[in-house]
Amino acid sequence: MRVDPGFLFEPVVGEGVEAAAIAGQIFSFLLCEFFADHRVYRSGCRVGGADLSALIITKLHFDKIFIVSFFDNIIIVINFDKIFIVMKNVIGTPARGDSFFPRDKEIQKIIDKLSNGNNLNIAAPRRVGKTSILLNLLDKKENHFVYVYVDSEDVNNESDYFKRILKEVLRTEEIVSSRRLRNLFESGQRFLSRIKGVKIMGQGIEFTGEDGVVDFKDDLTNLLSGIELEDDKEIIILVDEFPQTIQNIIDASPDDPKPARKFLQANREIRLNPEISRKVKFILTGSIGLNHTVAQIDSTAFINDLNSVEIAPLTDGEAQKFLQELLATKNILVGTEVAQYLLKKIVWLIPFHIQLAVQEILSMVPPGACIDEALIDRAFDAIVERRNENHFNHYFSRLKRQFKGDEFSFADELLDILARKGIMRKDEIINLAVKYSLMQKWKGIADILIYDGYINSNSEGIYQFNSPVIRMWWQRFICK
Repeated sequence: MRVDPGFLFEPVVGEGVEAAAIAGQIFSFLLCEFFADHRVYRSGCRVGGADLSALIITKLHFDKIFIVSFFDNIIIVINFDKIFIVMKNVIGTPARGDSFFPRDKEIQKIIDKLSNGNNLNIAAPRRVGKTSILLNLLDKKENHFVYVYVDSEDVNNESDYFKRILKEVLRTEEIVSSRRLRNLFESGQRFLSRIKGVKIMGQGIEFTGEDGVVDFKDDLTNLLSGIELEDDKEIIILVDEFPQTIQNIIDASPDDPKPARKFLQANREIRLNPEISRKVKFILTGSIGLNHTVAQIDSTAFINDLNSVEIAPLTDGEAQKFLQELLATKNILVGTEVAQYLLKKIVWLIPFHIQLAVQEILSMVPPGACIDEALIDRAFDAIVERRNENHFNHYFSRLKRQFKGDEFSFADELLDILARKGIMRKDEIINLAVKYSLMQKWKGIADILIYDGYINSNSEGIYQFNSPVIRMWWQRFICK
């Protein structure tokens, strides 16, 4: 049985009641012969008499056994389990394994679209959890798919891009160990026989290509055209930071868009190749917007075959559960009202901002302590202290990379005003655009800022920062 820390305490009667924090330690002992050799989790929560009448009853189970004891104003919960799994507060790097917070709705949406034969573009701002979702697909190895993960962030030319995908495909165990694929190679299957940079080596299939000798795009095309796996499994190639690769190619030839267009066209040809599309799909994602990146070189036609999947922030319920699970690593159970107080301050409920808040909370209290709104206020303000600056610098550096000249000056001043004032009306933004002679471009710039997670707007044309956390950091470190 898997134990989810922080949700060991499941409400069965009453609701909206704020319980005191659960203080506990994991330790082992024998309660009786029946429970011998099982790990024990024991928690005590002392509550005041005024809370007892409305106290949420909690339940835990070992198989079909529920154990909740109450005496002397202390709840004692004993949970018997062979495995106790703790979610780690992983900040700044993708979360994997037990540190990954389930995003079942988003993952099922991806699986459904893949099953319907779509190539996908996962669209979401930075820090929403796109890479963690990709790695979860890679780690779970479910749904009749074989996943191949490729990070192309530092690639700046077409040849290296296809070379990297080819190498990662041939590093994937389910592919290189496939007896069916090996037999196809040995029998001289028409596509596989054309490959120059891949050979049968021992019991496997290895990459042997050299730069300047092998056309990696042709080799990849032939490999994916001829590949056949056991049980007719499909291959899903997960390309992280694909838009950044396009931007790198654009930057390498700033006065000539042809290399970037050729790169996009080559990718489209592979995705739509009838020999490939029936057994290989692509998921493309990145921390900058794909649509805006290709639009700058008038090449949106090369991505119109992609089906877009949006990754939204956590719902209020998901965010509260995520918060509880992270705090449970130090045996802290935050009450419903206090949890809601923190989430209302964060507003934009992306995992990253919740993780930063939890990091500050845990640094301020000992294990098992209770937390209140005053502590939440202190922790929230500490999120943007200079020691955390590395978590936010990318917002400004990204702005400088994305925009040049008057466009940068306009975006920079727009964000400065929003940081100081809180909101701007559409007409005020248009007046600012007039200052920089950007009347025809301001909407596109604003859309990029919205996609990249800086700001949002409502139906009444009111613009504001997407997150009070980012606004607070901008006020403290960027505003002139």
